[in-house]
Amino acid sequence: MAVDPVCGKPVNPHNAYWMIWYKGTPYYFCGEDCQLKFDHKPEHYRQLALDRRQNEAVY
Repeated sequence: MAVDPVCGKPVNPHNAYWMIWYKGTPYYFCGEDCQLKFDHKPEHYRQLALDRRQNEAVY
């Protein structure tokens, strides 16, 4: 499962309707509202997603 970078909800990338590529990475969204928020501040939400992945990483 992918994670919506705006709200943090799980999204199935195989049937996600809302998706964009940003800086070579696909981002999947639970709905149009989240995608529009990402479109307005993509670097902010990209950094939040990277931070979330770092915090959830298991070493």
